[in-house]
Amino acid sequence: MQTHRKRLLLGSATAVAAVGGMTGDLIFSELKDEWALGAFVGAAVVVAGLTVFLYRHSADDLAVSVRAGLEERHQLPPEHLLVGREALSNSLIERLRDVPAPMSGTLPADPSAGQCAVTVVHGAAGTGKTALALHAAHRVKEHYPDGQLYVDLRGGTATPRDSAEVLEVFLRNLGTAQEDIPRSVDDRATRFRSLTNAMRLLIVLDNAHSTEQIQPLLPVGAGCSVLVTSRRNLSAGNITRRHPLKVELPAEDQALEILCAHAGRERVAAEPAAALDIVQFCDRLPLALRIVGGKISARGDLTLRRMRARLADEHARLHELVYENDSLQACLSLIYRDLPESARQAFGLMSYLPVGTLTDWHVRGSLPTPATAGGVCDELVGVGLLEAHRSDDAEPSYGLHDLVRVFAREQYEGLPPEERRSTEQRLIGAYREAVVYLAAGRAPELGAEASGQRAGDLERRTAGSWVAEESERIQWAIARARRLGMEPEGAEIAEGLTYFLDDVNLSPDSARYLFDERAEQRTRVVRSLRRGRAVVALGNQLPDAALELFLPGGSPDPAVTLTARDRMVVARAYAAKSDYPAALDHMTTAVGELRAENDLWHVQASLEKLGEFQRWRGQPEKAEESQREALRLAEEFGDRRAQARLRRTLAETLGYLRRPEEAAPLLEQAIRDFGVLNDRVWEARSQYALGKIYRLLARRQDALEAYDKAEDILGPMGERQWIGRIDNARIRVYAGMERFDDAWVSAQAALGLFRQLGDDMWYAHTQRDVGLLHLRQGRPGEALAPLTEAIEVTRRAGDAYAEAMARHLRGVAHRELGQLDEARCDLEAALAIYQGGAYDWNQAVVVHDLIRALRADGASDEADRMESSAISTNPAFVRMPGRNGAQAIPDED
Repeated sequence: MQTHRKRLLLGSATAVAAVGGMTGDLIFSELKDEWALGAFVGAAVVVAGLTVFLYRHSADDLAVSVRAGLEERHQLPPEHLLVGREALSNSLIERLRDVPAPMSGTLPADPSAGQCAVTVVHGAAGTGKTALALHAAHRVKEHYPDGQLYVDLRGGTATPRDSAEVLEVFLRNLGTAQEDIPRSVDDRATRFRSLTNAMRLLIVLDNAHSTEQIQPLLPVGAGCSVLVTSRRNLSAGNITRRHPLKVELPAEDQALEILCAHAGRERVAAEPAAALDIVQFCDRLPLALRIVGGKISARGDLTLRRMRARLADEHARLHELVYENDSLQACLSLIYRDLPESARQAFGLMSYLPVGTLTDWHVRGSLPTPATAGGVCDELVGVGLLEAHRSDDAEPSYGLHDLVRVFAREQYEGLPPEERRSTEQRLIGAYREAVVYLAAGRAPELGAEASGQRAGDLERRTAGSWVAEESERIQWAIARARRLGMEPEGAEIAEGLTYFLDDVNLSPDSARYLFDERAEQRTRVVRSLRRGRAVVALGNQLPDAALELFLPGGSPDPAVTLTARDRMVVARAYAAKSDYPAALDHMTTAVGELRAENDLWHVQASLEKLGEFQRWRGQPEKAEESQREALRLAEEFGDRRAQARLRRTLAETLGYLRRPEEAAPLLEQAIRDFGVLNDRVWEARSQYALGKIYRLLARRQDALEAYDKAEDILGPMGERQWIGRIDNARIRVYAGMERFDDAWVSAQAALGLFRQLGDDMWYAHTQRDVGLLHLRQGRPGEALAPLTEAIEVTRRAGDAYAEAMARHLRGVAHRELGQLDEARCDLEAALAIYQGGAYDWNQAVVVHDLIRALRADGASDEADRMESSAISTNPAFVRMPGRNGAQAIPDED
């Protein structure tokens, strides 16, 4: 039709010109001079007007033709059901409604000079990009009166559509006759840009494969918008491009809405627990939820519980996610097929590792050419198989969607055995290099075993955090090394791990397997593995099992010579057995030996524990000295985890020294550090310690809140001993608030837990506080039995400070009962213990109660002398006039 109009226009203009020529001949033959010239000019005007008339009417006809073509164009396909994507949808609609007026003028010679706005909607397979794009496109149609063009570019198939083919369809939809469509893709693109330059047109390029595919399909007119969906975040060259819109996984409640929309709200409401499990098995992926929902909707007999059971088997899960034309496995297979071989290997092995955050380091360690790791990660992220995490960390990190992980593992298991073997050997070698390098920062003798260079991007100052995060994969590397005949490498990884056992949690059974000496002949390695088993035993409250490794039968084995590092573990084992004098002796010896060996990391670690033992033995000023030196060493090492742990234990010592104002900021910093390190256990333990400091500061409600935070973390972890300690700590807070019913509930809960756990020491601590409650409620006679039990247990353990606290309270109970000799004996014994350390405040409170006992016994002169001495030598005594231990709370002014 367009060609016919052109011919008609050309014919009309030619005819007019011919008429003009004939008219000129006739005029000049009949008229003379100026008359002939005037007549000819008039005729020319008429001819010109006729030409313009014909041209303009032909142009109008052409425009009408294009409009008519647009009315007959390929319309947007029906929109898909969109659920739970309101925020994304609103954002996209807002962008597409912002359409500038078309600019008339000459088509720019360089397409990159155009003003067309391009929005790329990208995301992993199955996240619902097409549904989002079509939903938005249908809602902005009125903003694009010149039309909306849609094409599925089939980027996720084996045969993406050719740009020339798509341009042919677009040109026909815009009214171009088939015979007028140019042959080359460049000419077609030029014609397309020419036709759309002055239009308001929306073009939807769905499932785009690459920038090269979409580049010829982009108009340049300011009134045009292009909406691209792709797994990749495609560039659009220099064409004006809006900020890309990434389609993330929906939140759990949104994912549940998607399942409701496809399976039926009533059926989901009838089986809510099964529905939540299905959402979890699908890992919130919209395509998977749509498939499952479609299956459930199609079969009335298929309950959600039965569907959940079918999805529970990880190996069968992908095969269940097929319905009608939708198949997640088919979709992923097409992406996987196009990956380079190195990317397939790395991708498969990453899925085979224990679940966790991935980095370039993991990919680099599995590749024969480590330098290609960046490109492999870019490719896997680009096609949506790896999810890049937003992070301020120096090294990028990634995650695997659970269903993608299942798919990748299946593909990996299908690789040739030798290919898998070589890939795993490379990664095991990378773990060996990394763990030995990091451990050499704590055990200098391992420096000879390390490569001498930093292992990739790893830094020794953050070694504890890295090992903690990688602990399950490190265990995988040890086990896999043995399976692949790499026994020496596996033993060296295990040896390195033993230097980080304060940073990871292992069970005794795990330790027996991981730290098995097997046929290991290297003395250094054997010692380290044995020490590792002992440390894990201690972490699981098995001190006898730990001691048995060094002192079989309870006496030193002639074949086993204790090193300074071994002695550190022995000291900790005695402390766990509540034998504090032996613990202090062994740790003091260990510190001296480690100093002589210049083993600075272990000097730091031993001083940390030495400070605790000194505090328990009634030497808090020495404890502070030891812990401050340990903190200084940890700061020199740059180890954030060790620093946080030392701030915590130093703060506890400062609490014993009645300096809570100094302790609180240390604990608050430790809590922040453990939060950054994602160490929830030590974060909770620090909250517990902070609660004790808040109590000393009379911030009782803050103390209770700190205890609640600690319990919220430790309770779900099954840390029963710590839950008992938290219940114990609440007793004195509630007593200070005169909430005695709550205090008794906490006391009974703590006693029950410690009785079940067989923890005599903490049972005794709680009995001491039971005695306190009886005293506070005017029942001194009932206080005697629990206080006596507390004294006996703490005396046997050598916990001098705890014994002094219990003796003080029993002395007050005897005084209230009129048993003044017994009162004086207990109070003087408590005072003697406190005088052995820097316990000025504790001495002051005992002296107040002892003076009351002396006056009640008629020894006023002795009481006066004691009071005068205390006033002159102990400022803490002066600050608490009239203090009565029968009414006050221990440790509080």
